[in-house]
Amino acid sequence: MADDQEPVINKEAALELCDDDEDLFLEIVQAYLEDALEHAKHLLYALEAGDPHEVEERAHALKGASSNICAGPVREAALLLERAGRSGDLSQAPQLYKVFKKEFNRLLEYLKALPPPSA
Repeated sequence: MADDQEPVINKEAALELCDDDEDLFLEIVQAYLEDALEHAKHLLYALEAGDPHEVEERAHALKGASSNICAGPVREAALLLERAGRSGDLSQAPQLYKVFKKEFNRLLEYLKALPPPSA
């Protein structure tokens, strides 16, 4: 990871949201992986179809889910896509999606390396 890249997740903050319960955090991560992968797939479909409303909806869901696990870079990238969808102007969406995809892949790599919840 380059020094100037923001960490994919602020684990301290995420654990704080879970009252320092590592297993709860890992359970939330598992749910995130299932939901976020589905939303990301449909976000791409919406972009390919040129559907600004669906882009806004899927990006909004990804933004919220990423906030729940304190994944700042993905949250920010999703926010920009959400705004593009809301405005109805998807002209910048391909570039925005490239950033989202890069950050989302970094996050997935990190999350998939975490141990499963012990419960």
